[in-house]
Amino acid sequence: MNININELEESLPKECCSFCTHLSLDGPDENYQYSIKCIMLDALPESNKHCEFFSPENSTLTTEDLDNLYINYLEACIKINYDNYLNSIHFKLFKEKALSYYNNKCVLCGSSDNLEVHHVNKKFGRENLDDVFVVCSDCIAK
Repeated sequence: MNININELEESLPKECCSFCTHLSLDGPDENYQYSIKCIMLDALPESNKHCEFFSPENSTLTTEDLDNLYINYLEACIKINYDNYLNSIHFKLFKEKALSYYNNKCVLCGSSDNLEVHHVNKKFGRENLDDVFVVCSDCIAK
């Protein structure tokens, strides 16, 4: 099932509790999951709205800090469960780009039905179009 890239990007939060300065972050745990909590409401942050205490995240992060945070994120992607990664917004966006790049056709038989994007290696979160191929369910079964 193809998902429109624009729809996925539109679903990302713009101004919500996820970007508030009143959040605490604990983790990662043994499953590389983080626990995020609003310290004002003692609850999970809302992803589609913000509360009366909303205070946008302002920080003094440098581009080097952001680069290091992103590298750490990419390294964490290697450690996550593969099924969880396939359900991440990052992979959903990448999958749509890969399907488009391969003209929504299986690289083996040219079918456009039941296509999947398969990894050639384990560069989860860092993959590029050379790290994957598009193949249909019939060719996978063979």
